[in-house]
Amino acid sequence: MAETLALAEAKVHLEALEETIAVLADTDAVRQLIASDAQLARGEEETEQELAEAMQYRAARER
Repeated sequence: MAETLALAEAKVHLEALEETIAVLADTDAVRQLIASDAQLARGEEETEQELAEAMQYRAARER
């Protein structure tokens, strides 16, 4: 049983690493992450309400 759990945990870690690699390989995503980090460093934050509105707007555009 311990071996099965270890394999399941290893699979989860592998999947997380694969997701990280995929994000880092996407230059647009990395550019957005850097820009977001810079905004946070400058104290530019968005409220929960602003984020919810942005998500609703995006969802409506994708329909």
